[in-house]
Amino acid sequence: MHTFLSFPRAVNMPATSLAVCALIFGLGASCLPADAPRTSPGPSAGPLAVAAASAPAKAAPTAERDPQVTPAMLADANAAPSVSPAFSTQVVVDLPYLLDARPRAQDPQQAALDDEQLARWDLGGSSEPSSASSSASFHPGTRVVVDTRPAKRRSDAPALPAPRGLSYQRIQAQARNRGYWPFRLCFERGQRDKQGPGGETRIAFTVGTRGKVSAARLLDSQLGNSASAACLVRELLKLEFTPAPTNKLRMVASIHIYPGDAELPVVPDAALVAQLACAEFDPEAMRARVTAKQAELDACFAEARRVDPALWGRLALSVVLEMDGSVHRVTEVESHFPNAAATRCAQILVSSVVFPSVNGKPISFVVPLRLGLNAALAKTGPDEHPSPSEVTGDASRD
Repeated sequence: MHTFLSFPRAVNMPATSLAVCALIFGLGASCLPADAPRTSPGPSAGPLAVAAASAPAKAAPTAERDPQVTPAMLADANAAPSVSPAFSTQVVVDLPYLLDARPRAQDPQQAALDDEQLARWDLGGSSEPSSASSSASFHPGTRVVVDTRPAKRRSDAPALPAPRGLSYQRIQAQARNRGYWPFRLCFERGQRDKQGPGGETRIAFTVGTRGKVSAARLLDSQLGNSASAACLVRELLKLEFTPAPTNKLRMVASIHIYPGDAELPVVPDAALVAQLACAEFDPEAMRARVTAKQAELDACFAEARRVDPALWGRLALSVVLEMDGSVHRVTEVESHFPNAAATRCAQILVSSVVFPSVNGKPISFVVPLRLGLNAALAKTGPDEHPSPSEVTGDASRD
């Protein structure tokens, strides 16, 4: 929701006026190098922060045994389940970044995992039953389930004995384990170009005597995106299976992929990021100006949290800065914070900040704010959430 404030330039309001405003409105790519240390408890584009005492994440099992596949059920064993947002007693100001230049991991798998968590933060949650994240079946990330079976032979041909070593069960388990992230990335790239409801893609493939896929052919696809279907075939060709079979195995893969319940974050334009004058933008200085009003910022969300203790989420505010550092306009971008009064109050507060001038030029940047779960209502620990590096081994069992 984009909300434009009705002022031509900054709304310069004293602290007392902001307090009154809080009551009226209900109280409620980065210039840093990729390896730069993160000083905020959870970057605006990175993994969700969790309670310090929480147990480490564990890889989920790889077996998917339910033969009845529906979009609501498609949370693959290797898909990253929802993670509880950080416990928070105050609003966290994450490191600002230039508009259309959101920090994003270079590794595609890590970037996809971060995007899923960011998408859940951007949607947020509340006690409203109509809230998408309130649903028991809510799953923000892409749903992927892979099934494999032997290819059909002539009806009059004698049945082949089950292969030893590389059994059909092992092929399915390894295809799910090793193919999840490549298949998911194929779909998400296609979704950003052309959104669709998802569906099933069937691919015939052959496992050679060295364990590598020697051939793969598209049978049919419901994705409605030929590029995504072709990508699935290419990624299937890259799979390797162990142990190597004694004879070629002709198989058919049925790849079910459906979008998650949260909107995929927009990928920053790499060419645009490269053109930005990063040396002129100091994100730490920008954040310092916002955190100087931390108490007033917390007040914006205090009443909203009192009315709805289950309220949490990310509020990303786009700030259009004048040449002298005063604010021209503040709008919500990327996020959909579930409380309009708190959003409005935060917009007015940020509009009153005078930021450092960026080389005497007008500029647009994003101030990301996060309100974590109410500690009194939060769970005692996070859900299991495997990282990409944990979803690479063969956990198959015959």
